Amino acid sequence: MQAVVPVRRIPPEVFGPTLRAARAAVGLGLREAARAIGIHSSYLSALEAGRRCPSRTVAEQIAAALAVDEDTRVVLFSAAVAGVGRDHPARTGADAWT
Repeated sequence: MQAVVPVRRIPPEVFGPTLRAARAAVGLGLREAARAIGIHSSYLSALEAGRRCPSRTVAEQIAAALAVDEDTRVVLFSAAVAGVGRDHPARTGADAWT
């Protein structure tokens, strides 16, 4: 069986600045926001820099933690990728990230 290597998706140009503005709007620093979202600060930094796309689950966590408006939710979910990261089929179940 041949391994499937997904193509890395590039987020929309507005994604990083929108995410950074949402974080600033709630008055959180990078580390505090990452902690509130439940991700590592280096991953949040990469998201804000436009180097990474979030999984659908992480996009949901960001939207909830930063209490974003509907326009920001649209931008977050336009960059989200299904079936990767925490959403990967091999990483399901309560003990997947422990």
